[in-house]
Parts: sequence; C-alpha cells; structure tokens
Amino acid sequence: MANQLYRIMRTFRHLPPTKFHQFVSRVRTALSDKNRVPDSVWGANLALIIAFFAAADKHDYVFHESMHGSRIVIAERELLQAQLILYLDQIASLLEMVAVTNPDILLVSGFDTAKERRTHPRNKAEIEAHNATQAERPQDG
Repeated sequence: MANQLYRIMRTFRHLPPTKFHQFVSRVRTALSDKNRVPDSVWGANLALIIAFFAAADKHDYVFHESMHGSRIVIAERELLQAQLILYLDQIASLLEMVAVTNPDILLVSGFDTAKERRTHPRNKAEIEAHNATQAERPQDG
C-alpha cells in the first residue's frame, strides 16, 4: 500500500481578514503545541517561528482594534497580514520538507492540507505537455 501524500494548501493567501485571523490563530495554536510539533522540527529556523508567533500575537491585537473602524489600524492590520503570509509560506515549505520523514506533521500543523491524488508526482515535462495541450484547445465562450 502506497503512503498517503499530503501537501499544504496555500489558500491562506486569499482569505478575507476575519477568516485569515481565524486561520492564523489555528496555526499558531497548533504550532505552539510542543507535543505535536517539537522544537527539533525548527532546527536552524527557530527565529522564523519566533517571528511568526510575535507577528501573530500582534495581528490578533490589531485585528480586534480594527473592528472599531480606524483606518490607520486597518492599514496596519493589512501590513501585518502581508507579513504573516510571507511567514506562513516559509513555514509551510519547511513543514513540507519535514513531512518527507514525518508525514503526520502536516496533519497536526493547523494548515489546510490536500491529498496528492497521483500515485507518483508528475515531472516538469509532463506538466508542460499538459499545459501545451490545454493552450491548443479552442476556447468555447
């Protein structure tokens, strides 16, 4: 039986503020649980997770303050959201690397995951051939 392959979905890049706040809170809670995600996962990237936790905490405060409608606070929330997206992308990449040896890490990380439906990943040539055939198709519309 083949191993189940999971990958982290990057849907957090396009979430509206409230759903993004909920997502960041869920990921922060999951990643701070040392029983599920030990410090050894972070290795040389410990500064990344510390910076993410600090930005997530600040985002939580600013998010709640922005509910009062201050344009300055809303602008600060948007800047923090952009910064958190960069951190989340880096963390997701790191967790996917760790998942090679510990696949369960993705399931407990708080990120949304998707199963890889292929029995083997496609190589670059197959992807380019597929894209070329899609481009040659006449568009109905």
